[in-house]
Amino acid sequence: MKGASPGAGLRVPEREVFVNMRVSTQEVALTEEQAASIAYYKKMFDRVSALGLIGVWECDLVTSELAWTDTVYDMFEIEPGMPLERDAIVAMYEPESRIRLETIRSEAIRRGIGFALDAQIRTGKGNMRWIRITADIESERGKAVRIFGTKQDVTRERATLDEVRWLQTELIHISRVNAMSAMASTLAHELNQPLTAIANYLVAAKRMASQLPAAGADLTYCVEGARSSALRAGEIIRRLREMTVRGTARHERFDVGGAIHEAMALATTGRPELQVSCAVDPGIELVGDRIQIQQVLLNLIQNSYEAGGDDCLIKISANEKDGEIDLRVTDNGPGIDPHIIPQVFDSLVTTKPDGMGIGLSVSRTIVELHGGRISVCNAPEGGACICITLPVGTEEVEMRTCC
Repeated sequence: MKGASPGAGLRVPEREVFVNMRVSTQEVALTEEQAASIAYYKKMFDRVSALGLIGVWECDLVTSELAWTDTVYDMFEIEPGMPLERDAIVAMYEPESRIRLETIRSEAIRRGIGFALDAQIRTGKGNMRWIRITADIESERGKAVRIFGTKQDVTRERATLDEVRWLQTELIHISRVNAMSAMASTLAHELNQPLTAIANYLVAAKRMASQLPAAGADLTYCVEGARSSALRAGEIIRRLREMTVRGTARHERFDVGGAIHEAMALATTGRPELQVSCAVDPGIELVGDRIQIQQVLLNLIQNSYEAGGDDCLIKISANEKDGEIDLRVTDNGPGIDPHIIPQVFDSLVTTKPDGMGIGLSVSRTIVELHGGRISVCNAPEGGACICITLPVGTEEVEMRTCC
């Protein structure tokens, strides 16, 4: 027919129409099934992600563009969907974690391998959190083009681990205190007898010296000093044993300046090269165990002397402020290794080649027994400075117990 369009008057078989409709229906059903399956697995992923506090992240190494799941946004306390700039995100990591992350990340990209590490962040709301980061590298033609992985909030896990480590440290400390208690009891028993004998011999020597005019007052003075030192050594051992066994200290009011000068006299006896100066505010009194406080001072002076040698110069100062006594022992030695300072008062930690690591630990125990605090730092002008803070206290207040 003239003017008729191509195909005009042609009939499509009904069977073909039916088949096409059936195929379309199957495609729609399949699409809906796939969409439902995707929605289901997404729902499951979101649940697992929320329960495990795990999110997924990705970074394009060409554009530095970041992509996060909502869980990662929640970890960093950033509104989901907010634009992400890598420099701003990296700045949220704490300095030490930031350095470790950037170093490990660069090495992973260079070598084309994955990595895992725990890093500490400060969230958008200022909260501190620990994040466990896992990452893998995607490469094209031998070049890293994408880095992706997971981030998990492990703040609670880290807190639990820290608590377990603290408990382990306390258990070790208690076991060492018990060992020291047994050792102190043995030393007290074994040393008291020879010290008593030494004191008795010196009493006899003093009596004989007094009958010899040629001996003079100097010999008598030296004999009396030796006898007093032997008796004081026995008293220190006995008090140490009481402290480790009963966990208590005597409390009596005594003059701080007088106790310091006595400790200085004991420390410098026989050591003319040792220079110890003292600056103590007058009238300062402390309620506590005089012998134990002097034991701490003797130990600190001895440590400074061993560190500084013959050129050692030690300064002791004490002043009272707001119901507390600030006592400082400073030397001009080489100071203390900064890496050791956090553990310097722990048992069996020592800076000396032949040290036992007990002296400073015992000193800390004595100070804490008196309700005080002890710390150490390196002075700006050189040398170490031991700072002891003690409450003035009253006779009515009982001393704290050990451990």
